[in-house]
Amino acid sequence: MTVRIDTDGRIATVTLDRPERMNAINPEMSRQLDEFWSEFDADDNLHVAIITGAGRAFCAGRDLVRPDAHDDEINRAASSAARSQTDSSNAAGLSSWGPDKTWKPVIAAINGWCLAGGFALALSCDLRIMSDTARIGSMAPKRGLLPGGGQVQRLARYVPFGKALELLLRANHLDAHEAHRIGLANAVTTPDELLPTALEWAEEIASNAPLAVRASKRAAYEGVLLQSGFAEGMTLESQLYSEIMVTEDAREGTTAFAEKRPAQFQGR
Repeated sequence: MTVRIDTDGRIATVTLDRPERMNAINPEMSRQLDEFWSEFDADDNLHVAIITGAGRAFCAGRDLVRPDAHDDEINRAASSAARSQTDSSNAAGLSSWGPDKTWKPVIAAINGWCLAGGFALALSCDLRIMSDTARIGSMAPKRGLLPGGGQVQRLARYVPFGKALELLLRANHLDAHEAHRIGLANAVTTPDELLPTALEWAEEIASNAPLAVRASKRAAYEGVLLQSGFAEGMTLESQLYSEIMVTEDAREGTTAFAEKRPAQFQGR
């Protein structure tokens, strides 16, 4: 199993468990996460979820080292684009493996590297608590890719627009204190205090009236994000992601990453 699920009362803790690959998302992990979010949403006994990573990373993104990684990503992107045109059932977004399917609160306990698809996963959570050793950001253009999974749409809404563009265009990452300063992280702790702090927040939330909590989350997302072009932006992002995925540069970027060499982009 690439995902561990632990429950304690009304709280579920999800641990991405591929530490040898910095918890990079492969098809099995994607499927397990997708199944968990659906089950979590349907379970009346669970009120809050925490997601974190095993080892030194929260999640380094999608696993681009697998031999079939690029072709698999092209197929996934095409499927996602088609789904975004027809599926309006997601609660707060369009990520199949993110916590977008539920109005229950989700906390990201970011313990280490949080990059690319891992960044998208963290952004799709409602609250982000970071270890002071963690770093967070998008690396997609360095791989010839567009930052997908809502990275562009959420980041541009969560932090000052210029800072969002800086992160997206430089394809860089921030330390925890800078992420907190610009409002991307809700809190910064020591590594030892990360999960206890996340659990404390989760318990506080779970002690509140669950229907009122979910209605509050829904009102915030639908009133601020979804009604201000967010859904349309996600559809556009998905479309552009699919277009970029079939370029020669995208294949070169992911191949170069797997081969541990600088990418030679040709603009085609």
